[in-house]
Amino acid sequence: MSRTRTRQRRPIILLRPVPRETPLHRVWAGTKVLSAAALSVAVSFAPSWTGLGILLAVLVVGVLVARIPRGVVPTIPWWVFAVLAVGLVLNAAGGGLTAYVRTILLGVGLLVLASLVGWTTRLSDLVDALPVLFAPLRLLRLPVDEWVTVCALALRMLPTVRAEMRVLFAARKGRGRPGIRNPAGWWQEVIDAVGAVVSVSMRQVRDLGDALSVRGPRSATRPPLRLRLGDVVTVLVVAGACTVITVWG
Repeated sequence: MSRTRTRQRRPIILLRPVPRETPLHRVWAGTKVLSAAALSVAVSFAPSWTGLGILLAVLVVGVLVARIPRGVVPTIPWWVFAVLAVGLVLNAAGGGLTAYVRTILLGVGLLVLASLVGWTTRLSDLVDALPVLFAPLRLLRLPVDEWVTVCALALRMLPTVRAEMRVLFAARKGRGRPGIRNPAGWWQEVIDAVGAVVSVSMRQVRDLGDALSVRGPRSATRPPLRLRLGDVVTVLVVAGACTVITVWG
């Protein structure tokens, strides 16, 4: 009797924090965003082995401090490894193997860095940090308030849209659609999925607009900014890493 084991694939989850009470979770969202941006710029301008090693060390420390479980890592499709293998062979034949490997490691490191910020930051905290992060742009007389409002509404709508997408994909899976046997069928599936997601998003935006119109203007009161010891430690670690990458990278 043969047994077929179906391995359940872990989906890609964006901007969903891991429920933990760790020092990295308690760091202000703006500190994490600015630290990630500074580290990304530093290692992108100096993508040497030294810079990549320092980035890896910072990521390992961050993952261990935040106690990120293994289950949050999505399942990578096989064709991603196939594309990387083809690129590896082509670059090895052309003499650019070292640059190719460093580019791949840089991309993976930046992706993990952005994911680490999302795993340790609630959407509400990120929304509250936007006015402070965009405050310097007021000196240039830019429409900061409008940008903050748009970003805040987009971030707050993400959980709702994500839930609707899960319901949509579950319904499509339950219908028992036949397998796709040619590229034309793949393209049609993509068009149908995009159309359904856009339809759901437009409905959610309409409902949100109606709710905002009924509520009317409201003055938002945000809690005062209070930096803690974790923010200072994070800034010092990232500043030291950026300095080492810039000087010895």
